[in-house]
Amino acid sequence: MRVWEIFEDRDFRTTLHSSQLALIENAAVSSMRQPSGYERCYQVVLPYSGLFAYNVGQRRWLIDPNRILCISPGWEFFDEHPVEGVGHAALLLTPDTEIVHEICGSPGPSLNSAFNLAAIPSTSRLRMLTHLMLRSPAELDDPLLRDEWAVHALQELSNPRRTQSRASRLIDRAKEVLNAHSSDRLSLHEIARHVGISPVYLTQEFTRSEGIPLYQYQLRLRLNRALLELPRCENITGLALDLGFSSHSHFTSVFHKAFGLTPSAYRSEGPPIRLSESRARRALHAIKSRRAA
Repeated sequence: MRVWEIFEDRDFRTTLHSSQLALIENAAVSSMRQPSGYERCYQVVLPYSGLFAYNVGQRRWLIDPNRILCISPGWEFFDEHPVEGVGHAALLLTPDTEIVHEICGSPGPSLNSAFNLAAIPSTSRLRMLTHLMLRSPAELDDPLLRDEWAVHALQELSNPRRTQSRASRLIDRAKEVLNAHSSDRLSLHEIARHVGISPVYLTQEFTRSEGIPLYQYQLRLRLNRALLELPRCENITGLALDLGFSSHSHFTSVFHKAFGLTPSAYRSEGPPIRLSESRARRALHAIKSRRAA
């Protein structure tokens, strides 16, 4: 069983870190569950496995490891899993409100705020930060470094890349197909047939909506799965073929281009990110000073 399959039928929620700056949790929701409730805090959802739809009123965002969900307080929500047998797993970052305002801006009409956009494209650095926390290296045992991790993650949201929202239901359906057949080498014709539109129209609308071509979106899903699987992988060639790459060398080339290191180096060394305590110390000091004033 591959690592990503573990999360499809499990439910858990584990606290990884709790401080005045942020709460960091690791959570998985099985495909049969549909959580609902009222959001009381800002929260950043960093998915690393699966697919789910997050619904608030008439708004619906389809979230997979290629997208980040930025939740605002006051929302009544419910989740759903549109692909049978596929749940989801994610890191949950619940930052202090003052930190959100300091890094991402105060509430308002600013188009640069990730919390106004709600769902934004992930970045290579956010993926690396997510898997750094999941691997929990010894250096992250220091609570200040975990605070620093939270600050770095929020900084990645401070100037998000906007994407259009044209033909969203069709695009969501295409994403569902990609996630349902994530290891298959589907042709454009096959995906378009599943969605019910022409290959040309699908290509045009997907690129307009997501800012990247369909094949690039699928490639990023495969690379996300590689990040999850590699720490426990004994046969990189087998993993490459399972993910739909033509060979070990093809996989290595694509992985290195995306993340700046080879799959074998990532397996042995982990994400190439180094954190320092300086930003977290300054942020924590600023919060304490404001609260004492």
